[in-house]
Amino acid sequence: MPNIPAGAKTPQDHKPEAFKPKVEKVDIELPDGTDDNGDPQTRTVPGRRVTMPVTVGGTIDVEVPDEALDDFEVLDDIRAVQDDNDASRLPSLLRRLVGDQYRDVLKALKGPNGRVTTEAGSTFVMDLFAALSPNS
Repeated sequence: MPNIPAGAKTPQDHKPEAFKPKVEKVDIELPDGTDDNGDPQTRTVPGRRVTMPVTVGGTIDVEVPDEALDDFEVLDDIRAVQDDNDASRLPSLLRRLVGDQYRDVLKALKGPNGRVTTEAGSTFVMDLFAALSPNS
C-alpha cells in the first residue's frame, strides 16, 4: 500500500457523494380559516415534499406548496439575497416556503450549542431552492 503524505488532496472521484435531496409531488393540506361553527377548515393544494439533509446528520422532510413559489414577495426576498447579498432575508424566505414547518426546520438545523448558524441556515435555504428549481 502506498504511503500517502499528510495533507495530500483527495482525488475528486474518491470523495463521498454529496446528499441529493429527494423531491416528490404531493397534495398538501393548508389551513383555510374556520367554518360558521368555528371549526378549522383546510384546503388541498399541489406541492412538493423535499427530503433535505440537516446539520446534526439525518434528514428532514419539508412540504412546499407550489403557490409558495408563485409569490411576488418571495421574488423580492430572492432578489435581496442574490443582488444585495442580504442574508437577513433568508429567514423570511424560508418561512414563506415551509410555512408552519419553520420551527421544525430550525430545530433540525440547531448545532450542539443550541443555535442555527448562518451557514447552516443559508445552506439549507439555498439547497432547498436548488431542489425545487433544479434547472435554475
